[in-house]
Amino acid sequence: MVNNLDKLEINLEEDINNYINKFNDLLDNLSSLSSSKINDILWKLRADLELLIIELKFVLEKENKTERWQSLFKEELKGTSSKQKAMKMLESYRKGNQEIQTIFKKKPEQSFRYFWKLKETISSILSAFAVEKIEWSNGEMKKVSEDVFEI
Repeated sequence: MVNNLDKLEINLEEDINNYINKFNDLLDNLSSLSSSKINDILWKLRADLELLIIELKFVLEKENKTERWQSLFKEELKGTSSKQKAMKMLESYRKGNQEIQTIFKKKPEQSFRYFWKLKETISSILSAFAVEKIEWSNGEMKKVSEDVFEI
């Protein structure tokens, strides 16, 4: 008989497969996608990772507090608005599905750290992939680029 925790772990394995596939697909196509499209994909992936992290915390029975390694990572994390640097940063997180599944099954804490770091890295490089907006001016269509975090 499968209990609820087992069902959650099975669902997590499926979600992890999907997110890794989406991430690797993005990495494979980075050079052919527009910055705006990359930004959209990264925002969606970041949101998905946020939910995954919450589920992993539940499975790992982690408290909802910032751990020392998280604080250190954030202190050392250097974001960038350079598209080339951002692409390299993302590429450093490339892992295969089988590798991630093995880590998840054998060392779930390590998979939690991987996804948390990936989520934070994505947040730090979003400005490298500007969102394009279209405006009408004097009967003409113009593309306008603006910062993602403009206040």
